Amino acid sequence: MWLNRIKILAIICLTLLSCAYIPVAAQRVVTPVESNDLPLEVLKKENDKARKAQNDSTAAARADSIRNNKDTEPQPMFEGILFSADISSPIMNIFGVQYGNYEVAMEFDLLHRFFPVVELGIGQANYTPEANNYTFLCNPSFYGRVGLNYNFLYKNRSNSFITVGVRYGLTGFSYSWQNISLTDPYWGTELITNTPRQDAFAHWAEIVVGLRVQVYRNFYMGFTGRYRILIGCDSSDYGDPYFIPGFGPKGSGFGFTYVVGYNLPFGNKKKEIKTP
Repeated sequence: MWLNRIKILAIICLTLLSCAYIPVAAQRVVTPVESNDLPLEVLKKENDKARKAQNDSTAAARADSIRNNKDTEPQPMFEGILFSADISSPIMNIFGVQYGNYEVAMEFDLLHRFFPVVELGIGQANYTPEANNYTFLCNPSFYGRVGLNYNFLYKNRSNSFITVGVRYGLTGFSYSWQNISLTDPYWGTELITNTPRQDAFAHWAEIVVGLRVQVYRNFYMGFTGRYRILIGCDSSDYGDPYFIPGFGPKGSGFGFTYVVGYNLPFGNKKKEIKTP
């Protein structure tokens, strides 16, 4: 009798134990390995990746901030004046050219994009063509040009310039032919004569292409190629002038100038911001 009761109690206890064990076993799952349990080399690599990603994100945010500040920062209208002088004619005179234009120029920097230009100079000639019996003389005369250059490098704020522009030039000058050698057809003797002084006015247009390169701080060197179109020029009974101050030889449409200059900046220069 007591034995049967003990068996029944044993069966009931086993049943209760099995019911309690099944939920616990169901809840016992494989948990991921904690980061602290990873090997040191793996932990180091993971930390380096996280640090690099954070640095890249910070640098990108700083770059965006700098770019936005540059975009929103107001740009001054007037940024400076570029003074320059043409040295091509003095160099050509050394090599025997008997005429030349000697000029200086001012270019006004507007938004680093547009450059209104004023060019002033003196032109003269004392030219004796080979195998000819005369000398063309043009007295030193003033000339001037005004125009505009457009800078193609304005977007990247380069210290050098590549420009295309236009000019309008004019001059009033005097000229004559000197030492004209004539042979008397009857007597066969040689005569030397001169023509009277002739006063003339000329004006023309130019298409120019230029390059200015910064060589040291605000000092520049460069060249300008010119294509000239003569609008009008006075003549005389003795003939057309060979040389026009500021224009050059009348029959030549192409010209070239080589300049040195100094850029006088205005306003505060923007400080360059370096990113790590």
